[in-house]
Amino acid sequence: MLKKIFQSPLFNAVLIIGLGIIMLGDHYAAHIPDWLVIDSMVLGIPILILMAIIPVYNRRHPENRIKPSVIPMELREEDEGMQWLTFKATRKVYIFFAFAIPIGIALTAYLHHIPYVPIILLIGMGVVQYLIYWFQMKRFS
Repeated sequence: MLKKIFQSPLFNAVLIIGLGIIMLGDHYAAHIPDWLVIDSMVLGIPILILMAIIPVYNRRHPENRIKPSVIPMELREEDEGMQWLTFKATRKVYIFFAFAIPIGIALTAYLHHIPYVPIILLIGMGVVQYLIYWFQMKRFS
């Protein structure tokens, strides 16, 4: 269960949204509504709890351990079929970024009078990349 949570692209999308909202509240509190100003512990405490559970999970499931790695956990490369699905999903994410980055640069330049636009764009691009990956993996599994 815990490994599935960490491997889910939706989990990472929620983390990006949470981190983005916290950053908006910390740095642009005067520009956003009060209900968007959230304490960083709202996200930090659940993450710390999940991190504390990992050694217990690894002890109970030694054959399916959660290992620290620089490779994102959502990349499933257990066999050639999963490698092909990962290739197809990451290809679509790459295509998305090929279009999104120039548009994001232009929006940042034209909307420079709104100070938090870069954070909103990064949240949007981060969430969309995980949704593209998740939809692609769901489509074939």
